[in-house]
Amino acid sequence: MRKIAYTYSLIKYLHDPAVGEMLNIGVLLCAPACGFVQAKFNRHYERLSSTFANFDGEQYRNIIAQLEREIRKFDFKDKSETLFVISERAESVDDVIKRICPDRGLSIQFGPMLAGLTDDPEAELFHIFDQSVVSQYPQKEKKGRADDDVWQVYRRPLRERKVEKYLEPKVFVSDSYEFKFEHTFKNENWHVLKPVTMDYAQSQYIQERATRVFGEAAALEGNEEIGTYYILLGAPQLGSHKAAFEKAKNLLGKIPIKKEIIEEDAAEDFANELASYMEEHGVVK
Repeated sequence: MRKIAYTYSLIKYLHDPAVGEMLNIGVLLCAPACGFVQAKFNRHYERLSSTFANFDGEQYRNIIAQLEREIRKFDFKDKSETLFVISERAESVDDVIKRICPDRGLSIQFGPMLAGLTDDPEAELFHIFDQSVVSQYPQKEKKGRADDDVWQVYRRPLRERKVEKYLEPKVFVSDSYEFKFEHTFKNENWHVLKPVTMDYAQSQYIQERATRVFGEAAALEGNEEIGTYYILLGAPQLGSHKAAFEKAKNLLGKIPIKKEIIEEDAAEDFANELASYMEEHGVVK
């Protein structure tokens, strides 16, 4: 399989330049051969607020949002070159860093440029994030896997069937809600692929997550844009959580819109069935 060269930098939060103490909050990765420039951030700032006195969570969120807007200008993956000017090309992560200025207060710092080879820049970004950012969290704060980690399980067979590139973000809006889903496709209706981790350190969070997913899906009832709501589950790794997981699945089975609940051992079959459906309905061109 083709190996793609990439460079990356750890993104750090510096609360007080006079003290100099920093924590890793994200990763910026650039793979110029495939036009990939993306970052992944820790949006939960409990550790920052508990570490640094007078930490401003709202300012932190604003800084991260501004960073993301600037970084999106460089990501050419799956986009037509005619939509961008050549000056927005980036040949390395240092090139990206030099051309963005998200925080003049210097609370955001970038580590030295590091490099590697991968066959999947996005998966590599998640891996580096887990190793360099998530690993800082106290064990009691961790969940086994995030939704993004679960997505990687389903993403691989979808990519192999050459249908992943036809998935796109979609926002559903009404008077009472606004939901954004990262992985959707359309024929007559919009079909949603929603990765959902149930892999938590404490079993009560499994039921809480199922309740949130149920509420979100139930709110979409009556939305004429919605087709099938595919729930791509990530099972808990602790055997003691099996009963809680079964209860969560039972609750999700009562979602009042058209849905399918998929588990990880069926990821290959799901990819094959979805690819056939997309080909049959002209989604895959």
